[in-house]
Amino acid sequence: MRSEKIRKGSRLTTRLYSDNHGTTSESAFFEVDNLDTKTLDQAESNYEEVFIRIRELLRGKPWCCDSEEDSLFICQTIADDLRSNLLIRKEER
Repeated sequence: MRSEKIRKGSRLTTRLYSDNHGTTSESAFFEVDNLDTKTLDQAESNYEEVFIRIRELLRGKPWCCDSEEDSLFICQTIADDLRSNLLIRKEER
């Protein structure tokens, strides 16, 4: 099974792919978390705080991203990797 996360603004789409007997099944899950606009005070978990801090660091940096969508994709990728490698250990704040 493999997965893919795609962020567009406040919406996160997670797609799960499962290969069985020469066919691929796909499941999609959608959630709205508003991580494109939340402030640090509004963060509900360490994951969200990390995401928001990275977003703020990248905002307005001419050497970084061509668009807000690129910036949010980078935030999503880094925060997910930190969580999957247990560097964001406690989910609640």
